[in-house]
Amino acid sequence: MKTLLFTVITFVASALCCNAQDLYVSSMKGNVNLRTAPSTTSAKSGTLSKGELLPLVEELDGWYKVDCNGKTAYVSQSVATMCDAVIPEEMYNKNLSSNEPLDKIRFQGDIFIEPVDKAHVLITVNWMRVNLPAETQYYLADVKDGKIVATHSGVSYVEASSSLSDIESELSVLGKPVRMGFDEFSNTIFFDGAEYSEFQ
Repeated sequence: MKTLLFTVITFVASALCCNAQDLYVSSMKGNVNLRTAPSTTSAKSGTLSKGELLPLVEELDGWYKVDCNGKTAYVSQSVATMCDAVIPEEMYNKNLSSNEPLDKIRFQGDIFIEPVDKAHVLITVNWMRVNLPAETQYYLADVKDGKIVATHSGVSYVEASSSLSDIESELSVLGKPVRMGFDEFSNTIFFDGAEYSEFQ
Protein backbone atom coordinates (compact mmCIF):
# COMPACT_ATOMS: atom_id res chain seq x y z
CA MET A 1 0.00 0.00 0.00
CA LYS A 2 2.84 2.40 0.89
CA THR A 3 4.50 1.65 -2.45
CA LEU A 4 1.28 2.43 -4.33
CA LEU A 5 0.81 5.68 -2.39
CA PHE A 6 4.44 6.70 -3.08
CA THR A 7 3.99 5.93 -6.80
CA VAL A 8 0.82 8.05 -6.99
CA ILE A 9 2.47 10.97 -5.17
CA THR A 10 5.54 10.75 -7.43
CA PHE A 11 3.34 10.66 -10.55
CA VAL A 12 1.31 13.70 -9.42
CA ALA A 13 4.48 15.61 -8.49
CA SER A 14 6.09 14.90 -11.87
CA ALA A 15 2.91 15.85 -13.70
CA LEU A 16 2.85 19.18 -11.85
CA CYS A 17 6.55 19.69 -12.63
CA CYS A 18 6.00 19.01 -16.33
CA ASN A 19 3.06 21.43 -16.40
CA ALA A 20 5.14 24.10 -14.64
CA GLN A 21 7.91 23.68 -17.21
CA ASP A 22 5.40 24.60 -19.92
CA LEU A 23 4.63 27.97 -18.30
CA TYR A 24 6.43 31.30 -18.03
CA VAL A 25 5.98 34.10 -15.51
CA SER A 26 6.05 37.75 -16.57
CA SER A 27 5.61 41.10 -14.85
CA MET A 28 2.27 42.93 -14.94
CA LYS A 29 3.64 46.21 -13.56
CA GLY A 30 6.94 47.09 -15.21
CA ASN A 31 10.08 46.03 -13.34
CA VAL A 32 9.29 44.02 -10.18
CA ASN A 33 11.42 42.49 -7.42
CA LEU A 34 12.52 38.87 -7.32
CA ARG A 35 13.00 37.50 -3.79
CA THR A 36 15.16 34.77 -2.23
CA ALA A 37 12.10 33.34 -0.44
CA PRO A 38 8.31 33.71 -0.83
CA SER A 39 8.02 36.77 1.42
CA THR A 40 8.13 40.54 0.89
CA THR A 41 10.56 40.75 3.81
CA SER A 42 13.07 38.35 2.26
CA ALA A 43 16.15 39.66 0.45
CA LYS A 44 15.88 40.89 -3.10
CA SER A 45 17.56 38.47 -5.52
CA GLY A 46 17.07 40.41 -8.74
CA THR A 47 14.50 42.06 -10.97
CA LEU A 48 11.90 40.67 -13.34
CA SER A 49 11.95 43.24 -16.13
CA LYS A 50 8.93 44.27 -18.18
CA GLY A 51 8.56 41.82 -21.06
CA GLU A 52 10.97 39.24 -19.60
CA LEU A 53 9.69 35.65 -19.36
CA LEU A 54 11.05 33.35 -16.65
CA PRO A 55 10.28 29.61 -16.50
CA LEU A 56 7.80 28.70 -13.75
CA VAL A 57 9.09 26.07 -11.34
CA GLU A 58 6.13 25.93 -8.96
CA GLU A 59 3.02 27.91 -8.07
CA LEU A 60 2.79 28.61 -4.33
CA ASP A 61 0.27 30.41 -2.13
CA GLY A 62 0.49 33.97 -3.46
CA TRP A 63 3.91 33.44 -5.08
CA TYR A 64 5.54 32.05 -8.21
CA LYS A 65 8.77 30.10 -7.84
CA VAL A 66 10.81 30.76 -10.99
CA ASP A 67 14.10 29.82 -12.58
CA CYS A 68 16.24 32.92 -13.02
CA ASN A 69 19.41 32.00 -14.92
CA GLY A 70 19.67 28.66 -13.14
CA LYS A 71 18.88 30.06 -9.68
CA THR A 72 15.60 29.83 -7.81
CA ALA A 73 13.73 33.08 -7.15
CA TYR A 74 10.24 34.09 -6.08
CA VAL A 75 7.89 36.78 -7.38
CA SER A 76 4.57 37.84 -5.91
CA GLN A 77 1.42 36.86 -7.83
CA SER A 78 0.11 40.38 -7.12
CA VAL A 79 2.60 41.82 -9.63
CA ALA A 80 3.13 38.91 -12.04
CA THR A 81 1.16 36.59 -14.29
CA MET A 82 1.63 33.33 -16.21
CA CYS A 83 1.56 32.43 -19.90
CA ASP A 84 2.19 29.27 -21.93
CA ALA A 85 5.75 28.46 -22.98
CA VAL A 86 4.65 26.25 -25.88
CA ILE A 87 3.77 28.10 -29.10
CA PRO A 88 1.24 26.21 -31.28
CA GLU A 89 2.32 25.76 -34.89
CA GLU A 90 -1.05 27.27 -35.88
CA MET A 91 0.47 30.63 -34.91
CA TYR A 92 3.16 30.28 -37.60
CA ASN A 93 2.75 32.12 -40.91
CA LYS A 94 0.21 34.57 -39.50
CA ASN A 95 0.49 38.34 -39.20
CA LEU A 96 -0.18 39.33 -35.60
CA SER A 97 -0.57 42.98 -34.60
CA SER A 98 0.63 44.70 -31.45
CA ASN A 99 -1.95 45.27 -28.72
CA GLU A 100 -0.36 48.54 -27.60
CA PRO A 101 2.65 50.78 -28.32
CA LEU A 102 6.05 49.42 -27.31
CA ASP A 103 7.30 52.85 -26.21
CA LYS A 104 6.84 56.56 -27.01
CA ILE A 105 8.34 56.12 -30.50
CA ARG A 106 7.21 52.65 -31.66
CA PHE A 107 3.43 52.89 -31.77
CA GLN A 108 2.24 50.04 -34.00
CA GLY A 109 3.91 46.71 -34.62
CA ASP A 110 3.44 43.29 -36.13
CA ILE A 111 5.15 39.92 -35.85
CA PHE A 112 5.47 36.99 -38.26
CA ILE A 113 6.88 33.53 -37.43
CA GLU A 114 8.16 31.32 -40.29
CA PRO A 115 9.71 27.86 -40.04
CA VAL A 116 13.31 27.56 -41.25
CA ASP A 117 13.56 23.85 -40.47
CA LYS A 118 12.15 21.51 -37.81
CA ALA A 119 14.27 23.06 -35.07
CA HIS A 120 14.37 26.77 -36.05
CA VAL A 121 12.05 29.64 -36.95
CA LEU A 122 12.63 33.12 -38.33
CA ILE A 123 10.75 35.87 -36.48
CA THR A 124 10.19 39.18 -38.27
CA VAL A 125 9.11 42.15 -36.15
CA ASN A 126 8.07 45.45 -37.77
CA TRP A 127 7.32 48.68 -35.92
CA MET A 128 5.88 51.92 -37.28
CA ARG A 129 7.63 54.83 -35.56
CA VAL A 130 6.68 58.44 -34.89
CA ASN A 131 8.37 60.73 -37.45
CA LEU A 132 10.88 57.98 -38.32
CA PRO A 133 11.07 55.23 -40.95
CA ALA A 134 9.62 51.86 -40.03
CA GLU A 135 11.92 49.54 -38.06
CA THR A 136 12.34 45.85 -38.96
CA GLN A 137 14.18 43.34 -36.77
CA TYR A 138 14.86 39.69 -37.62
CA TYR A 139 15.33 36.96 -35.02
CA LEU A 140 16.53 33.41 -35.51
CA ALA A 141 15.05 31.17 -32.83
CA ASP A 142 15.49 27.60 -31.65
CA VAL A 143 12.36 25.46 -31.32
CA LYS A 144 12.40 22.66 -28.77
CA ASP A 145 9.27 20.86 -27.54
CA GLY A 146 7.20 23.71 -28.98
CA LYS A 147 9.11 26.42 -27.09
CA ILE A 148 10.60 29.25 -29.15
CA VAL A 149 13.75 30.99 -27.89
CA ALA A 150 15.48 33.62 -30.06
CA THR A 151 19.28 33.28 -30.17
CA HIS A 152 20.28 35.65 -33.03
CA SER A 153 19.05 39.05 -34.15
CA GLY A 154 19.76 41.77 -36.67
CA VAL A 155 18.39 44.23 -39.19
CA SER A 156 19.87 42.60 -42.30
CA TYR A 157 17.15 41.25 -44.57
CA VAL A 158 16.93 37.46 -44.34
CA GLU A 159 14.44 34.91 -45.65
CA ALA A 160 13.23 31.73 -43.95
CA SER A 161 13.93 29.86 -47.20
CA SER A 162 17.67 30.60 -46.82
CA SER A 163 19.95 27.99 -45.28
CA LEU A 164 20.38 28.05 -41.52
CA SER A 165 24.08 28.89 -41.87
CA ASP A 166 23.30 31.83 -44.20
CA ILE A 167 20.75 33.24 -41.74
CA GLU A 168 23.18 32.83 -38.82
CA SER A 169 25.91 34.63 -40.78
CA GLU A 170 23.63 37.65 -41.37
CA LEU A 171 22.50 37.98 -37.75
CA SER A 172 24.36 38.55 -34.47
CA VAL A 173 24.28 36.26 -31.47
CA LEU A 174 22.10 37.75 -28.72
CA GLY A 175 23.78 38.41 -25.38
CA LYS A 176 20.70 37.00 -23.69
CA PRO A 177 18.22 34.65 -25.42
CA VAL A 178 14.67 36.01 -25.81
CA ARG A 179 11.79 33.66 -24.95
CA MET A 180 8.38 33.72 -26.59
CA GLY A 181 5.15 33.16 -24.63
CA PHE A 182 1.55 32.48 -25.63
CA ASP A 183 -1.92 33.05 -24.20
CA GLU A 184 -4.35 30.58 -25.75
CA PHE A 185 -7.43 32.40 -24.46
CA SER A 186 -6.67 35.59 -26.40
CA ASN A 187 -4.42 34.09 -29.12
CA THR A 188 -1.70 36.47 -27.96
CA ILE A 189 2.06 36.14 -28.49
CA PHE A 190 4.44 37.72 -25.94
CA PHE A 191 7.87 38.56 -27.34
CA ASP A 192 10.64 41.01 -26.48
CA GLY A 193 8.47 43.30 -24.35
CA ALA A 194 5.43 43.41 -26.65
CA GLU A 195 2.11 41.60 -27.06
CA TYR A 196 0.74 40.64 -30.48
CA SER A 197 -2.72 39.25 -31.22
CA GLU A 198 -4.45 37.76 -34.19
CA PHE A 199 -7.70 39.51 -33.31
CA GLN A 200 -7.87 43.17 -32.32
